Amino acid sequence: MIVHSVGWAPCRKLRAGVRITLSSLIRRHVWPRIVLGQAAWAVICALLITQVPWTRRSVPAVVFRAGLLPTFASVWFDRRKG
Repeated sequence: MIVHSVGWAPCRKLRAGVRITLSSLIRRHVWPRIVLGQAAWAVICALLITQVPWTRRSVPAVVFRAGLLPTFASVWFDRRKG
């Protein structure tokens, strides 16, 4: 976790009502769930592209484009919302 590498001491000084953890953020709001899903999808696609020995070049290209779809969808959704 990034929080552990930065240090937990600054968070301990905050009041209990101010502290927020990653799990509570994901539980409370929808948008962090979407972002977490996009990140997981991107990691899965990257692992598929790099770790599986593909014989045809078209399959990794399709997986790459499938990995970009959630990002473009969120950009389109945010542009419409604003």
